[in-house]
Order: sequence, then C-alpha cells, then structure tokens
Amino acid sequence: MDMSLSIAENVWSIIKTEIPWMIGLGIVFAGLSYFSSQACNPGKVWWKSKDMLTDVVYCFAIDVMAPYIRFIAVMLVMLVMHGKVRPDDITAFFKEGEGLLSTAPLGVQIAVYVLGTDFLLYWSHRIFHGRRMWPFHAVHHSPVDLDWTAMYRIHPVNRLFGAAMVNLLMIGIGIPPWIMVALVPFDIATAAWVHSNLNWTLGPLKYVFATPVFHRWHHTGVDEGGDMNFGSTFAIWDLMFGTFYMPEGKLPSNYGVDDPNFPKGFIGQMFVPFKMFYESFRPATKPAGEPASSAAEK
Repeated sequence: MDMSLSIAENVWSIIKTEIPWMIGLGIVFAGLSYFSSQACNPGKVWWKSKDMLTDVVYCFAIDVMAPYIRFIAVMLVMLVMHGKVRPDDITAFFKEGEGLLSTAPLGVQIAVYVLGTDFLLYWSHRIFHGRRMWPFHAVHHSPVDLDWTAMYRIHPVNRLFGAAMVNLLMIGIGIPPWIMVALVPFDIATAAWVHSNLNWTLGPLKYVFATPVFHRWHHTGVDEGGDMNFGSTFAIWDLMFGTFYMPEGKLPSNYGVDDPNFPKGFIGQMFVPFKMFYESFRPATKPAGEPASSAAEK
C-alpha cells in the first residue's frame, strides 16, 4: 500500500497541471476545424458527430486516467523487479531511474524516449493491423466522423500490448519515470493534432512529422491508405519502411471499418473484439473487421 501511495503522490503532482491542457487542446482544434478553409472535411464538426458520445464515454471511462494507471502499473512491475519497496527508494527511482541510460544527460534521455517510443509504437501499430490483433485495433478505426476525440477510443488490449509494453521497456533501459509522466501533455497534444479535422500537411516537413492529413489517410480503407502511415508522432518511420502515403492534391474523406456488424457502442467494443480474436484462428478469406474499402458502408 505504501509503495502504491508513494507512486500515486509522485504522479498526482504532475496530473494537476494536465487537465487544462486537455480542455485547451479541445477548444483549439475544434475552433480551427470550424473554418472550412482549414478543415480536411468541411462541414464535419466534432460536436455534431455521431461518434462523439462513444468517444466521450471512452474519455471518461478509460482515457483520462489511462496514461497514469498504465504508468503506475509499469512502475510497480519495475520496482518489484529491482527490489525497491521503501518510499524513499520509490521517489529516487521515479526521479533518477535505474539502468543503462539512468546516468545519461537529460537531453539524451528525452531524445531516446521520444524517438525510441515512437519507433517501437510504429511496429506495434503494424502488428495490430495484422489478422490476429486487428479486432482490438478496429475499435480505434471505427469512427466514421473522424475528429480529435477519436484519440480516446482505444481498446485496453491495444494499450496493454502497445504503449504499456513500450513504457516498460523504456523504464527498463533507465529512462527516469518522471520524464514519461511530464511528457504526457506532449502525447496528448500530438494525438489530438493528428486526429484533428484539419487539412494541414506542413509542406516538406510532412516527411518528418505526422500531420492531420497523414494520419487521416491511415483511417481510410485499405484500398486507399488504411494500411499505410503507421507513425504516431513522426512520419520518418513510414518513409524508411515504405509505408508513407500522402497523394498530392487529394484529401481523405471516408473513414471506418468494413464490417457493418462491428459494434458502435462502448460496451460492445469492449467485448466483441475478444470473440473476433478467437474466430480469427479459424480459416477465413479475409481478416474480420478489415478497414473500410468503400464509401457505401461509411
């Protein structure tokens, strides 16, 4: 109990500053996409979206505290592995870390965390587009009115075998846990940015950073760009590994999954993917819930 309370106290000191970030980002991206000259899909505003209610449920049921719950769980695992259970040890571990990079300069630690995390999440993302894991990731692809609120819609299994595993590895190599918590606003900002309904590409920088248009192509059907653009923050991984897709003079417009039976509500999306995962081991002609391939089913 003392160990978990000590961790929670360290985390809470940073959480208090982040809710305003979330509110502010929502206002900024909502305001920008309201102007048709800036919107990727004009006339589509998040507060009129048919997907908004489900996104809001995800936000309050899972995602507001998910980064911190995940972080606390990862911290507990690493502390037990290192045999640190006293409050003083926990505080020191939180601030300094333990491992190969724990004594590296702060700039190196931040760079390794930001680039290393995004690189690992790129490959995790590709795995979740495979037949076995797709049902869990299909939850994130299910909105047909894609906007910044979709960043909250992620199945717990997707989080567990994505961000949580990457966090565990980062702490394992010595990245101080406080860095991960302190950069949660950055993670929130980039997630809201790439899911926002904006037509921004950043010109030549589109080959370096993930942009709204870049990621919105990823939410289209497999015959458009649904199996491309896996980078979360940086587009360089897609450029390096041949999955970069941003056709000139064209913007994405159709989103969703090519499965009319895929649940649209929170409860169904929590449980149905497990059934689909089980069924994926049976012979099939195509992966269940494959990304949308035609506008007719949007």
